[in-house]
Amino acid sequence: MKKIVLSAGLFVAAAFFAGAQDTYDAILFSQNHYYGTARSMALGNAMTALGGDLGSIGINPAGSAVAPYGQFVITPGLTVSSVSSAFSPEGEDAYGLSTRLTNGRMNLPNIGVTFNIETGNRYGLKGVTFGFLSNQTDNYNFDAEGFGTNSRSSRFGEMAWSAYGLEPDVLNDGRSFDNSGVSWDLLTAYQSGLLGEFAYDDGKPVYAGITETIAPDLAYTYVPGALAQTSYRTKTGSKNDLILNVGFNFSDQLYFGFNLGLPTGRYRYSESYYEAAADPAQFPIDYENGTRAYFKRASFNNQYTADVNGIYAKVGVIARPIKGLRLGASFQTPTAYTISETWQYSGRLALVDDAGKSANSPVGEYSYSLRSPYIASFGAAFTFGKSGFISADYEIADYSVMRFRDANERWMTDDRFQAQNQANRYFAGVSRAFRLGAEMRLSSEWSVRAGYSVSTSPERYWTDANGKEVTADSFLRDYEDFAGHKNSLVSAHYYGDKTRAWSCGIGYSSPGSFFMDASLRKIRYVDATFSPYYDYAGSDKYGNEQYFTSPKILNHYDLWNVALTLGWRF
Repeated sequence: MKKIVLSAGLFVAAAFFAGAQDTYDAILFSQNHYYGTARSMALGNAMTALGGDLGSIGINPAGSAVAPYGQFVITPGLTVSSVSSAFSPEGEDAYGLSTRLTNGRMNLPNIGVTFNIETGNRYGLKGVTFGFLSNQTDNYNFDAEGFGTNSRSSRFGEMAWSAYGLEPDVLNDGRSFDNSGVSWDLLTAYQSGLLGEFAYDDGKPVYAGITETIAPDLAYTYVPGALAQTSYRTKTGSKNDLILNVGFNFSDQLYFGFNLGLPTGRYRYSESYYEAAADPAQFPIDYENGTRAYFKRASFNNQYTADVNGIYAKVGVIARPIKGLRLGASFQTPTAYTISETWQYSGRLALVDDAGKSANSPVGEYSYSLRSPYIASFGAAFTFGKSGFISADYEIADYSVMRFRDANERWMTDDRFQAQNQANRYFAGVSRAFRLGAEMRLSSEWSVRAGYSVSTSPERYWTDANGKEVTADSFLRDYEDFAGHKNSLVSAHYYGDKTRAWSCGIGYSSPGSFFMDASLRKIRYVDATFSPYYDYAGSDKYGNEQYFTSPKILNHYDLWNVALTLGWRF
């Protein structure tokens, strides 16, 4: 099923007051797409029962105790985002040709060191291992561009529709960013000249977008000609777990481990939207002083950054009950995150005579806390002597326990996020992941590997007492009805979206201390339909009332990872 995404700017627009965070944000910062060493990535990160590799420690802390030696490894990598986008001016039935954007960025999926201390015992506690490492748990690299022609609706027409009833003096006042309660995108758009008032309806101001023509009787507005619409979005950043590890080896049969994890990361999102007149002569702008200008192009931009820091604990065990078989399990506590956000809007207008106007909003700031899900992993591996092995993992995480709170409030007294936390409870469920890996030794020095993983999305929807579909957005919109028992949620349904990954790699182990691994991985994300603005009510050029559906941009997203691990045993 395609995932439907609204412009992030539509949500961040209200982020200057608490409670603007949503279930999508909570999942974004909570989920893990494991990276690690080139070896662990080549094996699909099916490492719960294997151990012995620094990439495995983040999945199962007991993995550090499996290797009877210390290690230092560093893993430089390259991630390549490949997104094809198809544009439909209205609805999802008329997608045009696809355009593809490809962008590569360097990263460091793993770096770390372990120290092994032998006790000298033949049985019982044989060794203790201490580890200090950083493993990447998500990468946000994404670039997408969708464009097409639209002669029915406009982003700035939708903004004008949303501004109905707001006083022009409020929209034009820079102080309104602090205390008016008006969305920052509307304030910035008005101050950029992208919309303006032209009439009053029962004493309420009525607005027109810069791309709209006003009817002679001032009764309605409409888009008079074709607009070239372009949406460009980019995401950058990553999330990494800084891990302090200790592992214990008991008789080379049982291994225990503990991690103190300190996740840290930065997520940057930029959304730029453009509209340009195919024929500026069709877009006249008549001013009150009798002069006329012609619309040429306009743009609106949203910049958003989130800095993420947290703490969690993780315990794990690996057992070797019979020769060749390894069983593993680990449990991670919910992570206590602190998230600090900044955002800013900007708008720009250009007319045919090169006159124009631009404005920027202030930089908004807000910090809050988030409790993420617990994570439980189970694994089994079977080795075929020195010829190779196969490994399988099953992982489960319950996202319904995610909770927001204000950074300065206690969990039990937090009412500000009450509605959103209820939405998290009902519309985020259980995510499951299955991972497979295999290695075959070609010689004493060379090995080849392959892996596969699939994970399900925790997002779900409900049917209500009337049999209608309820999403997280509609639940929040009608929250008072649900809280007041005027309506009820009856049954939950998962969307069934799956993220899949295929990987392969090669490894070299020298007779001495040096070893090297290389891997290639492709992650296929679920297709997502993006809407750059809201649907809205308006009119055609004849004054007939219309309901305009926002353009849809269908994104097909693959993320490629290339990694090279250099390591030394000691």
